Amino acid sequence: MKILSIANFVARKRLDLCALACLELEKRHGLKGVKWTVIGRGKDEKRVKSLAPSSMEFIPKVQSLKDYYQAADVFVLPSCDEGFGMVYIEAIMCGCPVICRQDDGGQEIVDTTGGGIAVDIPESDDGAVKNIINAIDKIMSDRNHYACEKTKALAVRMVHPERIKQKWAELITDAMKSLPETSLN
Repeated sequence: MKILSIANFVARKRLDLCALACLELEKRHGLKGVKWTVIGRGKDEKRVKSLAPSSMEFIPKVQSLKDYYQAADVFVLPSCDEGFGMVYIEAIMCGCPVICRQDDGGQEIVDTTGGGIAVDIPESDDGAVKNIINAIDKIMSDRNHYACEKTKALAVRMVHPERIKQKWAELITDAMKSLPETSLN
């Protein structure tokens, strides 16, 4: 099982939960059954690494993220306060199902594309790790459901330049309608 996480090492990305989930998965599947790669760097890196098993691979920077997305079975990032989360879109477009936090920026992407699972991340780290692992197990039991041409196409559509242009035009038009005419001159 190959798992991937890509993020800046800051507390809100919750990479600590990834490290704890990797430890638990190794207990279940054995050391050779799990390969979890984390790409990124930042101020929380030392703390996350101190929680991680020695088998968890940390890479500060790569030339092509696409290769890593395509090699992974699942992408996990239980980040909080995520605005949109391009990494979720990138993973799905590369055929890699995602696990993100429920009620955050990634959930809209998962709900729209069907390319993953949004999980509840409670206050308890144990509860959060359990939910992440359950989602990994669910995706791995039917990976083709989450990583198919339909989910890729829906992800591409979400970020297609014409769609973005249309959304911006709608926002600008609505904003202009609410302004007094004198402020537009």
